[in-house]
Amino acid sequence: MNLELIISSDPSSPTLTCQICHAPCAPASEVYDLGEVMTWWRKSGHSFSTAVLEQYRGAGRTELFTCTNCGFGLFQPPITGSDAFYQAISEEGRSGYYSRDTWEHRRALEALADCRKILEIGCGAAFFLEKMQAQGKEVQGVELNSAAARFARSRGVPVESTALEEFAPLHREEFDAVCFFQVLEHVAEPLAFFENALACLRPGGRMFVSVPNMAGILGKMAPLVSNVPPHHVSRWTPGALAHLARRFHLAPAAWGYEPAYNLLPAYFQERLKAGGVPAWIYRNRIWRFFQSLPIKLLRAFKPEGLQSLKGHTVYVILTKG
Repeated sequence: MNLELIISSDPSSPTLTCQICHAPCAPASEVYDLGEVMTWWRKSGHSFSTAVLEQYRGAGRTELFTCTNCGFGLFQPPITGSDAFYQAISEEGRSGYYSRDTWEHRRALEALADCRKILEIGCGAAFFLEKMQAQGKEVQGVELNSAAARFARSRGVPVESTALEEFAPLHREEFDAVCFFQVLEHVAEPLAFFENALACLRPGGRMFVSVPNMAGILGKMAPLVSNVPPHHVSRWTPGALAHLARRFHLAPAAWGYEPAYNLLPAYFQERLKAGGVPAWIYRNRIWRFFQSLPIKLLRAFKPEGLQSLKGHTVYVILTKG
């Protein structure tokens, strides 16, 4: 299901300043009614309690504003997901919502070889920390989804179900590495979040960050239910991350981009649907098999992807001076 956008043509829409680079932000013609978004989630196969549905049905509308310089986008108001919302979409941390293996996890596992004490913020069910723990690392997780945190602890991974602003003052400059993968886009105040994350990192330590990349293939697709509030409340580009690093005086040690072909099947399906192709054709198993062949070839011969088109995720390692 594609949620119909409510196009804002109101000239009185407020003028905002980008909190990342201080350039002007403009309305991006994406306005969502949160009650409609919850219907979208339900049609995608998710179930919610009456309390959660009522919470968002009464939340009203939210509008995206995008920076004209760095590309950072923030929904106003930034209506975020609650503990109960994330428990529902993740099936209490036990569904495929929290991936056991991701492209950025594989990159980070190699780069963290020389780090001893590692913090992951927004660790979900802590599958990444579990791998680090198996390598003999001292690990700690922070996760607001209390059910996912319990699931992690049941497997022996130390995860606190607490807000970062409460955790950070008690763990200043304690960790060799601080990681947050696909987390920054979920928080209403990314600058405060980043500052608290940085406070946990020792001088000379490294921060590992990944976000959905709106300058890649994701930005060429129709809006996804997972990329609007209450799930994602901000949009990121490599330019926005670079400005964020400069703002906090961090030196980028490495950049990486997920290969676009990981998202190509969804992109092709969307283009066929938008072109009026009957559903029985693009949902056909034979069609999907032939569609997957060039992607398999790309994975075999271009494992780092095509330089001309970036994929879903941008990943950066930042060093604290």
